[in-house]
Amino acid sequence: MKTKTSLVKTIICIVLLFLSSMQISYSLISHFVHGKPYSTLFVVVCCLFAATLASSKRQQCSKK
Repeated sequence: MKTKTSLVKTIICIVLLFLSSMQISYSLISHFVHGKPYSTLFVVVCCLFAATLASSKRQQCSKK
């Protein structure tokens, strides 16, 4: 049975994954379609995306 803390961590992880993937999509679209590159924003969001993926993988591995 999941505790409230682990449930909140899972929800936060899912929300961060969704938001960071939306921001990566926005950055790529604005770069290729509109020709307005936001390279610093793209790098920051990619780091956030990688950190969120690593956190979710760590949670999955700690359950086993």
